[in-house]
Amino acid sequence: MMENIRKTRKLPEQVADKLREMIIQEEFRTGTKLPAEAELMARFGVSRSTVREAVKILQTEHIVDIRQGQGTFLCAMPGLAKDPLGLRFADQNELTAQLLETRLIIEPNVAALAAQRRTEEQLAAMKVLLDKMDNAYLHGEDYTPYDIEFHSIIAKCTGNDVVQRLLPTIHESIQAGYRHTQRVEGSYQRASQCHMEMYRGIMEHDSERARMAAQRHMMQTMHDSGIEVPSVLIK
Repeated sequence: MMENIRKTRKLPEQVADKLREMIIQEEFRTGTKLPAEAELMARFGVSRSTVREAVKILQTEHIVDIRQGQGTFLCAMPGLAKDPLGLRFADQNELTAQLLETRLIIEPNVAALAAQRRTEEQLAAMKVLLDKMDNAYLHGEDYTPYDIEFHSIIAKCTGNDVVQRLLPTIHESIQAGYRHTQRVEGSYQRASQCHMEMYRGIMEHDSERARMAAQRHMMQTMHDSGIEVPSVLIK
């Protein structure tokens, strides 16, 4: 039965499968430009229109980005849609509280694992982002992109692909929450202290220090946002 299903699949879908395999097997990196249409036509033995349809399939799956006049490039976080968790359809009145609660459940352990697995390059990138956050705050600029990237790098430190794909989605979704806490006196300073403590724990391979700093950071963010911290989640 499965063999019959495969035979009925359209040619562009089959070529799209081959393109996915090519991207994985050849270990394409974010931003890598895919081979030109002519090269793909020769490689797969298909027409130009088939190649274009196959590429469009990958585009709808958020695997590639088609840039007019430049070519086709591998997306950041291939396969991850803009709203993979369907958060746009969640109760928006409760969303920020639920996202922060989810972070409190997950991120302390992520920080602990990052302390064991981080690389020197990742550590250096975290320090750069901490400096950029402080500089942006001092100049009255939006520091949230650096804040989000800081937490995203901690997720990358784990080497766990699922964590890397899950947390950036959550971070981007609560950007409104970050902006809300900006108006709370002392919120940035408290967050900054926790960030530095997380960084030091990760730098020193001290998992417990990193874990506790991340937990304190999440708890303080919830408090500054006027959200009750569930006692069962506090160790």
